Amino acid sequence: MAVRYGYNGAQIALHWLIALAVLVNYLTGEGMEEALKHPEAGGGLHVWLGLTILGLAVIRILLRLVRGGPEQEPGPRGKAASALHGLLYLLMVAVPLGGSIAWFGGVEFVGGVHALAGNILILLAGVHALIGLAHHYLLKDDVLRRMMRPE
Repeated sequence: MAVRYGYNGAQIALHWLIALAVLVNYLTGEGMEEALKHPEAGGGLHVWLGLTILGLAVIRILLRLVRGGPEQEPGPRGKAASALHGLLYLLMVAVPLGGSIAWFGGVEFVGGVHALAGNILILLAGVHALIGLAHHYLLKDDVLRRMMRPE
């Protein structure tokens, strides 16, 4: 995997598109437990947006593997950043997969795990955003700018 200073336009677009889709899907998830029991009652937007997130996340991961990304800083902060990014990538795939198993397979237990994992994804995404803002406003480095303009 190549090491770069920043991201290209496709990586940036996927980042923000997935972030928005995850937020919208989190907000539309209310009532899905009942919808799982009665699929004819709805849930379509949440389900299809979840599948879209899964597809976009897979594309994003493949693009990251092919193109690479910025090198993390050495030391504990860099290791923590790598771990957080790894967890976010894992959850961007695992949450919609779990939701798909619950919805299309009718496995209610997985629906509960999916909801918990979705909450963790939103929490970690919020931490990720706060850290990006801290880099920009407190540390005054280019970490946030790397995700705002293509390399």
